[in-house]
Amino acid sequence: MERNVLCKKEDIPQGETKVFQIRRMSIVVIQKEGEFYALRNWCPHQGAELDKGVLRGAARATSDVKEVCYEKPGKFLYCPWHHWSFDIENGCSMHDPENTKVKTYDVKIEGDDLVIYA
Repeated sequence: MERNVLCKKEDIPQGETKVFQIRRMSIVVIQKEGEFYALRNWCPHQGAELDKGVLRGAARATSDVKEVCYEKPGKFLYCPWHHWSFDIENGCSMHDPENTKVKTYDVKIEGDDLVIYA
């Protein structure tokens, strides 16, 4: 595994994304509430760049037909083309978490640097 220094941690503001190239891979890094998440910048549906999408939560139906549960505010990245959504914590699709995922990477904070080992 190769150490890849991405940037300084303050270079990615809260709730924002930044794209990095590591060899031939495009990776989107997201800062949310002081945590950093990294995903392959490619939607498995038709290949859109996920960094062009939006971060928001997910609405799920509850057992009561009249209620909707809003969960994980700002922790789903929505594809800009067809709005497929991916949990930034684990890369799982909201609609088919077992079969549709985006590759994730662990982001390490080393001093002031954000680092990925890939």
